[in-house]
Amino acid sequence: MEQQNQKNTGPPIYDISQGGHYGASAALSAQGYVPHTELYSGLWSNINQGLTGPSREILATYWQQTINHLETDTHDFKIHQLPLARIKKVMKADPEVKMISAEAPILFAKGCDIFITELTMRAWIHAEDNKRRTLQRSDIAAALAKSDMFDFLIDIVPREDSAGHGSGAKRPNTSGQGAAQVSQQQPQQQMAPPDYGMPQHPSMGPPDQQYGRAQMYPGHMGGDGQQDPNQGYGQPPQMFGGNDMYNPYTQGQFGGGAQQVG
Repeated sequence: MEQQNQKNTGPPIYDISQGGHYGASAALSAQGYVPHTELYSGLWSNINQGLTGPSREILATYWQQTINHLETDTHDFKIHQLPLARIKKVMKADPEVKMISAEAPILFAKGCDIFITELTMRAWIHAEDNKRRTLQRSDIAAALAKSDMFDFLIDIVPREDSAGHGSGAKRPNTSGQGAAQVSQQQPQQQMAPPDYGMPQHPSMGPPDQQYGRAQMYPGHMGGDGQQDPNQGYGQPPQMFGGNDMYNPYTQGQFGGGAQQVG
């Protein structure tokens, strides 16, 4: 009986084969293996930042298992999970760096692993809170906005995308302006057609007061109000002339065309 009790009170098994790190952390937190919240204070306070309830416990359990893995497991310094040439290329940006220690590639690889895993777990928590089983870009943006340690990604995912379920939440509604413009154009479209030189009816007023003299398309009328023969009736005005439109294959416009970046 004592041996069975010792087996039951043994260290919990962190099995990532059942749903990855999120599933393993959720299983341990459901069994009560949740670290004390007092441990995550000060510099560690951002681990649970922006989370409440079971989600907070799941992420705390993941971090505790990650710390245990780093402190207890042995690492083979000859196996590089990240290419060493890429690390050397980044290190060359600092002229004071001369050599790379053996544990540097291990720390870089583990740091990338923790960063990607935690961000994915936070995004998945947001997706589950919204009753979805598909991870979307808005979930990642919302996960970045809930923790201060992701502020360095503000240039990649702006704040207007992180609020709500996408960038459409912050876009101004221009439908009212478009409806107002359409309502202003309708009285002009209902006017009588312009005068084509036909004899005036004696009961009608002066030519300047006739509806037919209203310039529906002022861009196509000359100084006397007659239509330009080069333009068809009812055609909208052109923003650019026939020969002034931008051609990306014509030299002399905007620096002589595209150039290959060296």
